[in-house]
Amino acid sequence: MPVIGKISLLMAPMVDLSHVAFRELIRCYGGCDLFYSEMLNSRIIPQESPLKSPYLKWAKTDDLVFQIVGSDPSRMADAARRLSLFRPKGIDINMGCWLKKITRHGWGVALMKDMRLARNVTEAVREAVDLPVSVKMRLGYSNDRKYLLDFAKMLESSGIDFIVLHPRTAEDGLRKSARWEYIAYLKDSLDIPVIGNGDVGDVQDALDMLAQTGCDGIMIGRQALREPWIFRDIRQMLNDGKIPPRPDIKKAILGLAKLLEKYFTEELALKRFRKAIPWLASSFKFDHFIVKELSRAKSIKELETRMDEIRVTP
Repeated sequence: MPVIGKISLLMAPMVDLSHVAFRELIRCYGGCDLFYSEMLNSRIIPQESPLKSPYLKWAKTDDLVFQIVGSDPSRMADAARRLSLFRPKGIDINMGCWLKKITRHGWGVALMKDMRLARNVTEAVREAVDLPVSVKMRLGYSNDRKYLLDFAKMLESSGIDFIVLHPRTAEDGLRKSARWEYIAYLKDSLDIPVIGNGDVGDVQDALDMLAQTGCDGIMIGRQALREPWIFRDIRQMLNDGKIPPRPDIKKAILGLAKLLEKYFTEELALKRFRKAIPWLASSFKFDHFIVKELSRAKSIKELETRMDEIRVTP
């Protein structure tokens, strides 16, 4: 069975956010086709233990893609080999992170500057595992269509199963509008599936991306944090043209708190809750108040009490 279906829906990798608890929350609302892990450091993974590492926690792995970052072919291969022991759905190579703390090591989108090194990394990972391998990438460092296509063709010839394209440059960061026309360009030019990523803020945006680009699927990051049910809504709209009723957001917030408590120490659960709550609370009229109130909680129990006492509506 191919890892990418007719129209696949994927949750993006996000540091301190696309962890097991948030994945489980999204599964409560119907889930998606593939979840991406948080970005995993290839230097550390070979020594990491699932029993101790907060980054190697999961409820199941048959819909989970582990994303690794690095630029040393040998280390990347070792990390992929180690992660493959847990039988995930696939391994992803990060060639899209634009943050300086990543690119200063030559990792993430910085790999797109060196096609030869990127090929060596890709081929090393491909040879190391018998799982689907993907690459999440950007446009690179300029809006150069020829270089983008040459780079994508190189990945294709190296045995990559599919590409996820976030059509912004490294300099863009998360600013400017995502240039969906580049997704269409790669889709028309490659034989492997192309997944679109960027600026999908609601169901209509998802439908527009599919119509404008012909992409094989959609990866969503920030909007899935705001609405963990967005994948359900997109799928339902594609199936019968209807969007289900909006779930209770307060229940979603409490649900995340309980899941964090289940999988992490209380200290780490609270840290990750504080990271997620600005997103989940963003649809409330008084979201800043809610974030401030809940962030004061010193325990999960106190957090739940504070949430019950909040009397505001979306």
